[in-house]
Amino acid sequence: MPKKKYITKENVIMFPGTLERFKTQAHHYAENYQYDLAIEAFEKVLAYEEGDEQLLGAYAFSLFEVKRFEEARAICEELFAMGTDMYIEVMELYLSTCMELREFQHVEAIISQLMTENVIPPQSFEQFEHIRALNGRIAASERNKEEQTHVEEQLDESNYLLDAFFEQSLLKQVQLLRTLQQTNVRPIAKRLKNIIESEDVHPMVQSIALYILVEQEVSIYVEVSKFGHTELVNTATLVLPENMEIVARVLELVENKLEQEVSTCDMVQYLIARHVLVTYPFAWFDYEAEELLEGYIDYVHQMFGHPAQSNSELQNFFAELEKFSELPEA
Repeated sequence: MPKKKYITKENVIMFPGTLERFKTQAHHYAENYQYDLAIEAFEKVLAYEEGDEQLLGAYAFSLFEVKRFEEARAICEELFAMGTDMYIEVMELYLSTCMELREFQHVEAIISQLMTENVIPPQSFEQFEHIRALNGRIAASERNKEEQTHVEEQLDESNYLLDAFFEQSLLKQVQLLRTLQQTNVRPIAKRLKNIIESEDVHPMVQSIALYILVEQEVSIYVEVSKFGHTELVNTATLVLPENMEIVARVLELVENKLEQEVSTCDMVQYLIARHVLVTYPFAWFDYEAEELLEGYIDYVHQMFGHPAQSNSELQNFFAELEKFSELPEA
């Protein structure tokens, strides 16, 4: 009768069939999402023998699921070195671990190389495109977070106290507000409200501060006074100036009317963008879209030496908006 073979290592005896039982258990645990138990069973097997690609693949996946990304990546690299038949599946897992480890440039480089060398089979091409797009989005998000963190670290909230803010030149006031576009302004929302409501504030400065609050959907009531009009608004319910219905209507009319006058059209659109911002959130107050269309065309034509055609009140209004749209250099 043949003797049974015992596996020994470091004076530990492994009875016949024990390793196979561990393998079966490990795969069973992995298939039933019990990844910690699966890893424990896989590691018992690997302590006595080198794993095959099925075992190592399941082991790497289990490591990934419990967020042991460095170890999962190392197993994937081991599989590549031994020449696995599961190359595409292992590569997907490898790229996923690299993304979790924030190695975004490496992921992009690998996918680009695979596509250049036509290694990816047609049925898997869409999946790799998805991984590439996801990698790009996560990388961009990480960059934005880093930039925002940098801005927040550099932000001196005392600059937005009324006295300190209005001691600055108009240009510096605008620059201080522009820096807020890359950071969360909720902690200083009341300071921005005070700036907007100040009697000393420039209309363009008001608009930029208001724009930032609206863009970030900060819910705060602000009393806006400019050009003889006052209104209490909630910045969480306002739309941005470029999304206002009257603006869309005027721009549509301009494009249709000036289809054959490209230079005039460009100049009118430029003026509209400036004027809508400086009057925000009121746009053009009570003027109708058709009246504004004819007024802007006349205003630009006058700039080119043509005689005035529309009412002088509207032309004076545009001239006033132009004056407040221009900020001094210092």
